[in-house]
Amino acid sequence: MSVALHPFAVLGALALLMAWRLDPAGLPRTAIGIGVAIAIVWSFVLQRRRAGHWQTVDASRPQERPLLYLLALVVAGIFWWWTGGRASPTSTGVLAAMAMLCAAAVANRRIKLSLHVASLAFAGVVSLATWPLAGGVLLVLLPLLGWARLRMARHTLPEIAGGALLGLAFGALPLVLR
Repeated sequence: MSVALHPFAVLGALALLMAWRLDPAGLPRTAIGIGVAIAIVWSFVLQRRRAGHWQTVDASRPQERPLLYLLALVVAGIFWWWTGGRASPTSTGVLAAMAMLCAAAVANRRIKLSLHVASLAFAGVVSLATWPLAGGVLLVLLPLLGWARLRMARHTLPEIAGGALLGLAFGALPLVLR
């Protein structure tokens, strides 16, 4: 469950879904951009793990996360620009995802929120506006993913709940700012 609903998979699929629904002509550009973005961040994650700087590929310790947040934000900013910046129909969603990462980075000083759960909650809420069935399915999967993260001992219950609240709140931003 944690692998299938990894933030890379969830946010990558969300980017493709939103481009398909809101900007079909921009779908190839979005696909290239999200593929490159995920490859860059995933390469960084694997390098940190292989070099022994991280215990897991999940950046499980809070002190492992600041560089990950920084890289993810820089790459997301480049992706935003690549897909058209403010002129893109998906601009608000990308900026909301970046704001969610910023909030998680700030919270990381006190609590290691589940980015798996936050990403799934974010994608579920954002998807509701363009494909309600997909959004509903994603939101129904939240408890299962939360259980998986608890079972793997990657997070505590407050970290799971906080991640869900973070994703739900920031996922609502693109809907409110329409």
